[in-house]
Amino acid sequence: MKSKLIVAGLMLAGVCASAQNYFGVTGGYNLSTLKMEELTGDPYGVKTEHSPRSGFNAGIAYEHRFTGSDKGNLFIGANVLYSLEGYHYKTTIPTGVSDIVLKSGSDAVYEDNVDFKYLKLPVSFGYNFKLSDNFGLAPKVFGILESQLDIVHDDVNPVFDFAFGAGVNLNIGERLSIGLGYDWNLESDFEPNIRYGNAHANVSYYIFSTK
Repeated sequence: MKSKLIVAGLMLAGVCASAQNYFGVTGGYNLSTLKMEELTGDPYGVKTEHSPRSGFNAGIAYEHRFTGSDKGNLFIGANVLYSLEGYHYKTTIPTGVSDIVLKSGSDAVYEDNVDFKYLKLPVSFGYNFKLSDNFGLAPKVFGILESQLDIVHDDVNPVFDFAFGAGVNLNIGERLSIGLGYDWNLESDFEPNIRYGNAHANVSYYIFSTK
């Protein structure tokens, strides 16, 4: 049993020793939104609609590529990102209610954008399927440790939050990668009937690599 563990350890050490580490930069586009289950039986008939909001992300990228075969290889990635996200909302107050509160004589409509500024650390795990010598398709899953930068952190708003997601990378050559993904917040300051998510597209360029 001990000899088997030693052999397995030597094989793992050999794989890690022959793997390569890639370091670079990444940036991309965010499309985030808030989805809320509308409350039924509202006696005032107030209605709020949410729609997606565009943003961006930028930061540094790292990828650890394990030695594989002609068919592909495993990889682990980690980024440090600044991410601007949010949503747009539109609240309509019916004429009867708005007359009482505002004496407007018509529906009162309020709409605005909500922005979130995050520092994110996504860690991904996936497999790169080699389509040819210059192209690879790499599905991945990832977890994200994140901190919102534009709020006061306290018992209600913890310093760190967690999200998870999935996506796919199109690898072009050894250095360039185009990624698509979607992540969901597990913890939220909002009510349980509200869900927040972010779709993102990224371009990563790995400037140098080490063994």
